[in-house]
Amino acid sequence: MPEASPALLAHVLAMLEDVPVGLLLLDAECRPLWFNEEAARACAVWNHGERHAAALRVRKAFRVPPALAAACRELHADPAEPVKVVSDNARGLHARIKFQQAHSNHAGAPESGPAYHIQLDYRRPRGDRHRPLSPGAVALLARLSEREREVAMRVREGLRTAEIATELRRSPLTIKTQLAAIFAKLGVRGRTRVAALLNR
Repeated sequence: MPEASPALLAHVLAMLEDVPVGLLLLDAECRPLWFNEEAARACAVWNHGERHAAALRVRKAFRVPPALAAACRELHADPAEPVKVVSDNARGLHARIKFQQAHSNHAGAPESGPAYHIQLDYRRPRGDRHRPLSPGAVALLARLSEREREVAMRVREGLRTAEIATELRRSPLTIKTQLAAIFAKLGVRGRTRVAALLNR
């Protein structure tokens, strides 16, 4: 694969910023190398709880949750198991951590050191909580704005408009407006179809 140019790297990072899944890259010492907005939000909830996290500028307040750092250290200590899942079911927080060994270039010189690749998922708990989003569902969510994705994920979980409004601290009218935008962008007529598309 050809070496990535700075322009290509900038495009890739911008694209990853819009992915409706939290992405976090840590170095071997568990220091953050890169994270997107979804990851910053999930980590803020993990560290401070939903109520306090809502008042934070999550990027500026970013800190790796101790539970994730501990899981990374455990993963590093046992390389036989390359992936670890950590969950806080009470808050709907889940992380899939993969330890990636150092990469070498064609001449054998190291290009990058070992790192932890972490996918973060923050949603209200549900019975099939451990079932990940399908690639098709991720593609559909990518059509929506960040606030619309928050609503759509709660529709996926079966919440009613009033419940979504309470959980997101928005007015029911705002939620109805965002639902109408979701229906239009996804080309569906109602919330049942949204839930079906995101759950398949």
